[in-house]
Amino acid sequence: MTRFLLAAALAVPLLSAAPAFAEVQGAWVATDRTVDCSSYDTIRRDLLKPDMTDEQKALALYDFFRQRVYHYKNLPETREPLKTVNIIGNTLCGSQATCMKGLLQEVAGLKTRVVSHPGHTFYEVYYDGKWHGFDTMTNFYVFTRGKGKDRYVASFAELNKDPSLIKEAVKEGRSVTALCPCGDDPLAFADKIQITDYEPERSDWSIKDYSLRQGEELVRSWWPHGKPLPGSFDGGRPGPVHTCGTRDRQAEPELFQFWEPYGIPKFAPSTSVSYRHYANGWIAYSPDLTNAHAVSDGGAKLEGVQATKNGLAGQGTWEYRVKSPYHITSAELSLDVDLASADSAVTVEVTDARGQWQPVPLEGLAKVQTLSLDKHVVRANRGRYEYGVRIRLEGHHTALRRQHLKTWFQHNAMAAPHLMPGKNRVTVEVAEEAGLKAAPLTVVYRYKDAPKWDGAVKSVEQTVTKNGQSFDVALPETDKLPQMQDLTIRYGALAWRPEPVKQGE
Repeated sequence: MTRFLLAAALAVPLLSAAPAFAEVQGAWVATDRTVDCSSYDTIRRDLLKPDMTDEQKALALYDFFRQRVYHYKNLPETREPLKTVNIIGNTLCGSQATCMKGLLQEVAGLKTRVVSHPGHTFYEVYYDGKWHGFDTMTNFYVFTRGKGKDRYVASFAELNKDPSLIKEAVKEGRSVTALCPCGDDPLAFADKIQITDYEPERSDWSIKDYSLRQGEELVRSWWPHGKPLPGSFDGGRPGPVHTCGTRDRQAEPELFQFWEPYGIPKFAPSTSVSYRHYANGWIAYSPDLTNAHAVSDGGAKLEGVQATKNGLAGQGTWEYRVKSPYHITSAELSLDVDLASADSAVTVEVTDARGQWQPVPLEGLAKVQTLSLDKHVVRANRGRYEYGVRIRLEGHHTALRRQHLKTWFQHNAMAAPHLMPGKNRVTVEVAEEAGLKAAPLTVVYRYKDAPKWDGAVKSVEQTVTKNGQSFDVALPETDKLPQMQDLTIRYGALAWRPEPVKQGE
């Protein structure tokens, strides 16, 4: 009787790693109208200008962080600035202040310290011979009453000495636009501070530390798709979300324009419209299993199986790894298998957070199955960035005709390279150009035009054959920004999509 084996596959020795016939490492898309958030160097290049004063640099980084990060919850990695900006997109006061310390030091070379008073934490920046106080979480800073060089962002010691600098700041036009729009009391910043001075976290993580094999794509959506990182949100909410939702309308207009297109009515129980929330993306992997090179891409290991006109056949294993630059939140593996004899069988294993192989039970004898891998590949709170997959074929006439692995992740869409009204120059870079000789990259932007975002989804597609290739995308000139749907980077072509990809809202 033809069957699927439900037991774990027996451990067998593997061949040495096969050569990587074709893969593209670190594929990255940037535009001339948005800040490339991939590194401190790119943020400095795109955000700061040579003639800026230190105060202008501090204010530019303040707005940069405010645009991309809202207050919601602390997670284990939210004191690592680049992870908070690119992946998480939300955290609370102490982590926000610590991230700003890291950004100001690394990007602008400005001395920064984390300070606090009971119940709240924020930061000060040192320039022009004195300290200056800021808080990205509540949106707070005020200027002194001087003119010219005597007008500057006040320190918290100055506010403690003269609380009227806060009390009369809005009336006198000396405050940040939309001072404390979420309802916090600005006068609390007149309290005496203490030096907390947390240090930002560091790691060897990079947003570009991944590769695409032939038949693989990475898609970043600007929307939640019901796949948040477990542990990253509190009960009763659908995922991380700015719980002050509608108060975002009172924020700085130049920042609210980035959030407004993504309002979701009644997304969170605490507000009628949520403008800022987590976003999902996914890595889809479906190589041509009749192509010997494709199934070996990226150092995949084959033992006893080989590519045939019917797909992978023989008795043995196909093993490969999935690597994501973002927190993995879910994974599902679809298989299309030929079970032509009584001894035909297929087993699947994946690595857990400890790197141990774990069996994934198959359901019955169906020829086509989709398996949830969540139990073993998802790690709550901190997330994971990679895992292994091993598919074993048994029996003399077993063939794996097609496979499609979809690995969901959580990322911060506000850090993605969105399009802007007017002309956009889009540039695509890879770590090494050699992989593009085997197959091109395809870059696809999908969006809705402003100002009402009620028209059809538009698509721009470009084939990329060399490193640093650029192309232009022209959008209507409007006061509002387009509503981005998703951005795809695909290497070669996917051999199989078992179901329509759910994109957009």
